[in-house]
Amino acid sequence: MKKILWICSVLLAMVSCQEDYELNADFAVPTELSSPASIQLDVSSPTPVVLSWSGGGAADGGIVLYEVLFDKADGDFSKPLATVKSDLGAATSLSITHAAINTIARNAGIYPLETGDIKWTVNASKGGVVKRTDKVATITVTRGEGIDNIPAELYLYGSATENSGQGGIPFRCVEEGVFQIYTKLSAGNISFKSATTGETFSYYIDDSSKLREGDGETAVAASEEVTRLTVNFNTMAMTTEKIGSAVRCVWGATFADIAVLEYVGNGKFVGEGDIRFYDPAKPETNPPFGWIEERYYFLAQVNGGTMCWGRGDGVSAERPVGGEPASFYALYEFQWSQWDHLWKMKGSLDYTHATITIDTNSDGLMIHTFTNVTPIN
Repeated sequence: MKKILWICSVLLAMVSCQEDYELNADFAVPTELSSPASIQLDVSSPTPVVLSWSGGGAADGGIVLYEVLFDKADGDFSKPLATVKSDLGAATSLSITHAAINTIARNAGIYPLETGDIKWTVNASKGGVVKRTDKVATITVTRGEGIDNIPAELYLYGSATENSGQGGIPFRCVEEGVFQIYTKLSAGNISFKSATTGETFSYYIDDSSKLREGDGETAVAASEEVTRLTVNFNTMAMTTEKIGSAVRCVWGATFADIAVLEYVGNGKFVGEGDIRFYDPAKPETNPPFGWIEERYYFLAQVNGGTMCWGRGDGVSAERPVGGEPASFYALYEFQWSQWDHLWKMKGSLDYTHATITIDTNSDGLMIHTFTNVTPIN
């Protein structure tokens, strides 16, 4: 009886605590903004521009989240040119690159080699409540040389391409003004175009490694490895990285190969293998743990180092059942850490033989698929 009374008293105390708790969403917005009065933009600069603010904060001393809104000089922030979370989401500052500001300035109508104003303000939020400061800061920016005919799409041309220049090969747009392609190059020339038909803009890399608009070409050497080209209109540069011609699909628990995917052209890696989950109920699978283990990711060689091609939002907490959008299988690149960025494999794939394909440009995503699935003993 005493035990029952004690349990009841604890429960009553818990209910009392829950009733007493109330989210305190009382906070004030910043009262002062600080930023450089003027900036000479250099899109290749590694030094960020720092915007900061002070005043305001939470009444209970808790965390307030901030985001910075940018607009053109005569804008009212109802349709901001860009919205960027503060450093770490809650810091009272934002470190932003010259390239990012250059993009904002371009969208504000400031042309290359010209000077104009952009302005910024801050939204603060806590407990789902969003408030905007009435303070606005202005920055006078001078753009360097650049390209304003930035395409929505980009295509690879030239004698060095996989099709020897017999048509454009599409890049994938990874962010505004940044395009990427996985391909094999032979000795010859490459160039870029904004479209394959109709009115097009042409681009190339000049002798100083700068991206230019025009009809020039860039000489490249042959490579047995896959090449990843990243063309960045925000920094007016191209990055070339070497990708190993084979990508491993591995179990996260043991690093054992599920399949080795070879590059087959057109931005695709393909391989096949037997799939058996590690299962304590099936000793022949040599399970390393006391539970079923079906998590996997991909390991790729990038410039000679091993990188993880894995899930974008960390460790997968769910097993797919079918019908997931293509984005569920999208690959992102990370430093390799054993238990991060894993997928769980669909249960119906256990004890099957399957073809695994990585398509580096599938409707704007880099995804993987399982096809030709057949049961095995």
